[in-house]
Amino acid sequence: MKSHHLLAILIAALLMSLIAQAEDRGVYRLPPDARQALIEMKATVRHGSLGGDFIAELTPEQVEKLRSWGFEPDQLFASIAEEMEVFRHLGGTDEFHTYDQMRNDFYAYAAAHPDIAQVVALGYSIENRELFAMKISDNVAVEEDEPEVVFWGNIHGNEYTGGELPYLYALYLCNEYGSNPAVTQRVNNNEIWCIPMINPDGRVHGQRNNMNGVDLNRDFGYQWDGWGGSWYPFSQIETRTVREFCLASNITLSTTFHCSGDVVFYQWGYSPKVAPDYGVIFRVGQRYANAATYAFENSWADYETHGELLDFVYGSQGGLCYTVEVSSSSSMVNQTFARNQAGMNIFCDLAGEGLHGSVMDAGTGQPLYAAVWISGSAIPSYTDPELGDLHRLVLPGAYNLKVWANGYVPQTINGVNVSYGAPGQFQAALQLGTGEYAFMVTSANQEDPNNSHNNATHPAYALGAPDGIPASLGSGGFIVLDMGEGHEIVNGPGNDFTVTEAIFAQDPNPETYRVYAGDAYNQNSLIGTATGTASFDLESAGVNSTRYLKIVDASGSSPNLRFAGMDLDAVTVLNSAAPSATHEPISQIPVAPEGFAVSVAPNPFNATTTIRYQLPVASQIKFEIFDCSGRRVEAGLTRMAAWQEAGIHELRFNGSSLASGIYIYRLEAGAFAASAKMMLLK
Repeated sequence: MKSHHLLAILIAALLMSLIAQAEDRGVYRLPPDARQALIEMKATVRHGSLGGDFIAELTPEQVEKLRSWGFEPDQLFASIAEEMEVFRHLGGTDEFHTYDQMRNDFYAYAAAHPDIAQVVALGYSIENRELFAMKISDNVAVEEDEPEVVFWGNIHGNEYTGGELPYLYALYLCNEYGSNPAVTQRVNNNEIWCIPMINPDGRVHGQRNNMNGVDLNRDFGYQWDGWGGSWYPFSQIETRTVREFCLASNITLSTTFHCSGDVVFYQWGYSPKVAPDYGVIFRVGQRYANAATYAFENSWADYETHGELLDFVYGSQGGLCYTVEVSSSSSMVNQTFARNQAGMNIFCDLAGEGLHGSVMDAGTGQPLYAAVWISGSAIPSYTDPELGDLHRLVLPGAYNLKVWANGYVPQTINGVNVSYGAPGQFQAALQLGTGEYAFMVTSANQEDPNNSHNNATHPAYALGAPDGIPASLGSGGFIVLDMGEGHEIVNGPGNDFTVTEAIFAQDPNPETYRVYAGDAYNQNSLIGTATGTASFDLESAGVNSTRYLKIVDASGSSPNLRFAGMDLDAVTVLNSAAPSATHEPISQIPVAPEGFAVSVAPNPFNATTTIRYQLPVASQIKFEIFDCSGRRVEAGLTRMAAWQEAGIHELRFNGSSLASGIYIYRLEAGAFAASAKMMLLK
């Protein structure tokens, strides 16, 4: 009993220390050449510098460290509290709406417009304030097959205008519906969420961080790295609430509003790597920026950040998300809203473009919660858990889709055509099959302590069946994988799951790692340590079941490599909670004609590789290669035949003229087709 009491005291003391440290920060200006020093300290820097001076919140220790490195921070305010006190006494600050005013107005508007507006309490803050949201749609009480557009505000409590914009937009939609045809169409065609305050406590107290002193926009799980005082991925109740909202909603398009600076930021925040869906990310974000007359910039180029909502919504969930920095002036709220209203309208207009489809169980017709990969993109999207519908923005073109749900045979849908004003329609009916694997990335940190940014892989490469394409964890990095609701790993006969490590020419040695079990936010039960591919038994750790696995690199490898750390290919569930589950790997399902086989070696490869395939009967052959955007690659094949006899054949692919990246081959042999990923690394 005494030990529990002592532990509680220690935890309380730690929390008080963290909060005190947050309150001890001052506000400083530093020159652009201090960027790397600030990143090394994981300092809180306010976005929007656009190549100019940085405005940073620094502790006395950080100030002294910067001085020892030859920088002289220019103090603007001795503390955050002093800054806010000065800000509160500027003229016109009363024009900002309070937490109570916004909340009361939302409930009043919902009561006045019950057909289109509904207030939802997403969760509660540390001080038990409601994270209230307004859902706006025709037939608002019914879940419909519509794109979901989300406007987030006040993840930083003292960025007041950031909360005003979702609030004012909700009121505008309610007021104009039925009389303004454009607004009526937007409400009828979308499910729009206006969420003014992710951090209501911070808003009430006039502080950036929540009441635990944590910067909530460094607490999300995708490429988390302990910035902003975050304890661990999703360590705070507010970010957990946001994550659970995202899981329940298949977000198509969203913005998170901040202060200050007139600029729209896009992925990534954590790295200069080009995002897999860069083309559509750039095109859509630029439309908003042009409408609002804002600058448009890559987030990392402004300042490196880890654990941002921006990266989580896209990297983990597959929805487009942007950070919009707006004016902090209370006297300009209406002008700022007018500028952003144009962009918000455009987002509502664009959300229905791209791909629109649904996924169901072929036997029952019931909707499925499924992952959808698009023309080789590393980032899957997910269908709505309730209706099985998917809305994903893509540029005009023809797309090949891979649709998969745990316990079902994956389905490939080729040639889905998308054009402006005409979404590409698809339907997938999945057959019950075999094989269960990791379904979603909950959190990840591909640890890169030297900021080399050399890692060539994405966390989502660890999803689905083994395919030889790894998610390299980085030196000391980790990934938390979700098997999916109803597909928990259970303690059963023998081993319960297998972790597969990819072995290939560029990284031929098996590497050591540790595996933990737990819930989405805490994975503390060590299941075991292994080197290379290995199977594990939950019983060895006294664990009955787990939906989540955390895999931590323990290889001690150099962090600067392109495949740094353990190269995780897949997690295969051997004993599952799913009642109809069988556990033969999907790769063994006899969906191809007997005797048909395709392999690629080496893979990954540098410049050249060989595609070897076996034909059981003479067949008409068509062989094509696509890049990640779905465009056909014309160069690279040294041999291709239209008709081939039964037997073993080879095609040499030469990628010396192509950029490094993921490519997809597609082989048609008579009525059968096969496709898979190849990774070109130079």
